[in-house]
Amino acid sequence: MQAVLDQLRDSDRLRDLENYSVFGTTTEEDYDHIVRLTAELFDAPIALINFVGGEEVWVKARIGLDVQSVPCDIAFCSYTVLDDKPLVVPDLSRDDRFSGNPLVTGEPAFRFYAGAPLRSASGFGIGTLCVIDSRTREAFDERQSRRLQDLAQLVTDKLEQRRLSRLEVIASKLMSATADAVVITDKDRRIAAWNQAAETVFGYSAEEVLGKPLSTVFPMGFDEVDAGDHTGEPGLKHRRTELTAYHKRNHEITLEVSAISWHDERLNLSGLGLIIRDVTEQRIADRQIAFLAHHDELTGLANRNSLHQKMEDLLEPGSDIAPALAVVCIDLDRFKLVNETLGHKVGDALLRQAAERLRAIAGQDDILARLAGDEFAIVRLGAQDEEALSLFAETILAAISDTFEVDGHLVSTSASLGIARYPRDGEDCDTLLNHADLATYRTKIEGRNGYHFFAPDMDGQTLVKRGLERDLRGALKRDEFEIHYQLQFDIASGRPVGAEALLRWKHPVHGYVSPADFIPIAETTGLMVSIGRWAFHKACHDFATTAPGLKLAVNLSPVQFRRDDIVALVREALAASGLPSNRLEIEITESLLMEKDAGTLDALNALKDMGVSIALDDFGTGYSSLSYLHNFPFDTIKIDRSFVKEAETNSDCAAILQAIAALAAALNLTTVAEGIETEQQLARVKALGYQVCQGYLLARPQPITALTELGQASRTAG
Repeated sequence: MQAVLDQLRDSDRLRDLENYSVFGTTTEEDYDHIVRLTAELFDAPIALINFVGGEEVWVKARIGLDVQSVPCDIAFCSYTVLDDKPLVVPDLSRDDRFSGNPLVTGEPAFRFYAGAPLRSASGFGIGTLCVIDSRTREAFDERQSRRLQDLAQLVTDKLEQRRLSRLEVIASKLMSATADAVVITDKDRRIAAWNQAAETVFGYSAEEVLGKPLSTVFPMGFDEVDAGDHTGEPGLKHRRTELTAYHKRNHEITLEVSAISWHDERLNLSGLGLIIRDVTEQRIADRQIAFLAHHDELTGLANRNSLHQKMEDLLEPGSDIAPALAVVCIDLDRFKLVNETLGHKVGDALLRQAAERLRAIAGQDDILARLAGDEFAIVRLGAQDEEALSLFAETILAAISDTFEVDGHLVSTSASLGIARYPRDGEDCDTLLNHADLATYRTKIEGRNGYHFFAPDMDGQTLVKRGLERDLRGALKRDEFEIHYQLQFDIASGRPVGAEALLRWKHPVHGYVSPADFIPIAETTGLMVSIGRWAFHKACHDFATTAPGLKLAVNLSPVQFRRDDIVALVREALAASGLPSNRLEIEITESLLMEKDAGTLDALNALKDMGVSIALDDFGTGYSSLSYLHNFPFDTIKIDRSFVKEAETNSDCAAILQAIAALAAALNLTTVAEGIETEQQLARVKALGYQVCQGYLLARPQPITALTELGQASRTAG
């Protein structure tokens, strides 16, 4: 019997049963009608429709027996549900499987049983249709067995109708709730479904396009969307692309299209499903952002990040340019006074004119950048000689000293310069820039309108403070980082099921520094790679040795995906700690997905193959798109805390919470609600069907030493 029970508890079978939403439900006329018909056809006193769970059998419809559920270990149908054909037992008392069963040896002393399995669309046995008698009977002949199977098929058909109707309702609600345009065609590529968002994107109402060819709205480049032959194997094929189309008002729009080509052989249906986002404004913004990522918006010069990158390239080992490189920092004198007396508009115009004068002076191969405010820099190539650099500095001073005519105002100013040379004054970008800035400061304190070369004896206290960045560079070596863990709870049972690892920096002077302050610095400086590797190894070790049974969630930075071998990192950390891969969940944010890097998808698929779970963090913010959920192998959606917090006062947030819950249920994704701080928030997400939650109401982040005790003492979440 134990082997039978083990098979009944198979997770795939139970998941299939759950998809029909029938286990534990009350009686329904359709099913009652079938059991009455079955009892009459077989002249049996008892007929039942049962659904078999992992521990008990639920009696959905019955005649002749007043019982709602039966433990699996004494239910006759526990055997029936695991076979493909009917089970008929003429005398239960003479069958070794049932002779000791209390339903046979005691009241009601059953003797005859005949049952046919109810099989799901995926082929799993999920229930039975059976007849029972208290007297022995003859075995069924072929005609009787076929009749019982036909009746069981009738039950199965009704179940499948129930499942498809439920999916249809979910699909309809999702199509209405999603901000993405959803268009579905039939096999002839005629539009069969068109949601409200599609009306917004294209300008056509559903009445104007239903039944029309898809080329009506995709006259240009539609072949890019069409996946070609759709008559092959059943299932889904998808392709994502970006296309140009025309709005009803005849203006051009840029669309991101995820095309899903599908064919269902069993239902003889096929077609094309499109998830569409209007990215016209985004692409315009992307071009602007791409420019601003490397340029200063006000002057059009290179920005600090761009200058830094170009200098790093020049200073790479083997470069033939670096030996003749110098950095000249330029600060406009008394610029703050111009802003205060003439206004920021005049100040901005002055900066633009100053940039033009510097552009005219800089050599063709020089790098000219605006660092911040009134600070500029020129990386001078081929100018190692001090005399030549002095002449160059004098030229800059003369150009800036000439009176500016700005918006009807005559503005006089000057500049303070500092010069650092490679490799004499530094061998890396940061050192050279800091030393040039120190030389500039010396010029300022000695009266402005001049220049200085960096000298080692200059007062170190006048260096531009690196602040957190400077301290952050040595924090890992000084063992200042800690990992705290915030428990995650199963909403239904209230038991802790996992914890999210959170990086903390305990500064020796300032105490704990907010992650919002130091994480961006770590990412922009590249320190996130080494810090992230330490944190990942530490969290895996902590969980393997101190938190048995709990699942570890670790958020990985996009910088780590770009600069580190994530798959190798995960493999090494799991091997070193002994943490099973199925107890690890990697969290990523949408900012990583928006980079559209094929390597990211490859890495995530490799992690999935290792048994690691993948979670999409902060879902609902940024450019949340349904396309992410079928293009990337997610197991979990973490709902951004802002929706949980605002759902009580904002109907839009409440609707989004509900739509995401339905979406996750349809896609079999686990939902985690973050930021639970009140009983009302907990009750809301529980009612919507969210499975897991975390927040200050339930548990605050704590060191690993307090994690086990905290999990035991924490209040019940159910």
